[in-house]
Amino acid sequence: MKKHLSAGPRARVLAAGLLVLLGAFTVTSACGPGGAASSADHKSRILKVTDALLGPPDPSMTQEKIVGMLAGLLDLVVELTPDNQYKPEITSRIGIAKELITTKSIFNDKAYQYLALAYRMMTEGKKFEPPKELEVFVTPAELQGKMQKYFRELVARSLQALDSGRPGETAKLLLELVLMTMTPVKG
Repeated sequence: MKKHLSAGPRARVLAAGLLVLLGAFTVTSACGPGGAASSADHKSRILKVTDALLGPPDPSMTQEKIVGMLAGLLDLVVELTPDNQYKPEITSRIGIAKELITTKSIFNDKAYQYLALAYRMMTEGKKFEPPKELEVFVTPAELQGKMQKYFRELVARSLQALDSGRPGETAKLLLELVLMTMTPVKG
């Protein structure tokens, strides 16, 4: 696995832009009775966590809040992953990755590997690949605009899946959002 922070000035600008973009996320953990969140609770939490995608980045956001946002998204992924033979392993991998993200770095290679493996288990072996259209950009501002559009599409699709009674698809899309924040984009 490549080192995500040693990719040069363009990658550093991208990482800084993503941190600012992600910085406006807010994390909540509202659960219904008995500790299990309802579909409405999940939708509310998704909207709160991803609220920044609809507006301008918040420059006052700290790294601690960004880490909290990623942890909140990973909690949602675990909650929404369907009960099947793979759920314990997916949950374990996400738990380890969450620990690495919260104690080491959001760009931790091992955390990325654990999440990528969890994604493959959720998608019957499909490898996570960033969209090709994000590879073509001239300026960091252009890339940030494309990233915002991609994140908005992921959020919209995840909410549609949740409304359609497909929480597993919602979990997969939210995990894509987390993976994308950890993936360097080369232009």
